[in-house]
Amino acid sequence: MEGHIKWYNEKKGYGFVTTEEYGDIFLHNSGIKEFGYFGLQSNDRVIFEIRETSKGKQAVNLRPFKETRA
Repeated sequence: MEGHIKWYNEKKGYGFVTTEEYGDIFLHNSGIKEFGYFGLQSNDRVIFEIRETSKGKQAVNLRPFKETRA
């Protein structure tokens, strides 16, 4: 799944990713695959998986989107 960071607060450890298909999806810092390797900024393009939790959809295995050139 691809999306963009809507907002993320490092001190609180959570934020939201927005997608065209599902709208806003909760993101907890435990779901960031490369946590510490890149800072999350609003509008950053990311790829991730969606996990259904008791509280709703959550982004997991989140990492920066890297375009590949052919």
